[in-house]
Amino acid sequence: MENHLISLVIGVISGVLASYLFLMYYLGRKKPKIEISEHISKVNFKGEENYFFKFVNKTDSEIFDVRVEATFFKPIGDLNGTNLHGTDIPLKDSFFMYIPKSTPADQHNLHCMRLRTTENLDEKWTDDSSKIRLTVIGRHALSGFNQVFFKEFNSKRCITTKQFISGDSLEVR
Repeated sequence: MENHLISLVIGVISGVLASYLFLMYYLGRKKPKIEISEHISKVNFKGEENYFFKFVNKTDSEIFDVRVEATFFKPIGDLNGTNLHGTDIPLKDSFFMYIPKSTPADQHNLHCMRLRTTENLDEKWTDDSSKIRLTVIGRHALSGFNQVFFKEFNSKRCITTKQFISGDSLEVR
């Protein structure tokens, strides 16, 4: 009788452990994957200067509730060193309910997003100690897990007059 009870307990524990490990492995892979370009493209659009940021959904599924924030950081001095003072950069589009995954049938590359601002970044970026941080937050369609991605533009040299290549590429030409 005691051997049967020990076998039952071991079987239950091993089943729970195997299920837990499988779920952690499976769900661990069900997180959004977003890649952000290292370039900011300065283009005349609709008669005014615009600065474009680009990111691509590399997830094997759709992502939802995608929020994007751009922040300009400038160091300010205090008694013990420097702190960063952040100022929001207003984006023309900063919330997307749904971004599809990449599929061969997607001729319009809807999984690739370009965001723009009309804020004059060249004029605002006056020194080499300032930087811009682009933050993208998205939720995986199957697991519901959120993930935060960010790209820091540490130099004004990342601003280019070249335009982004269409599709998965994050390069400019």
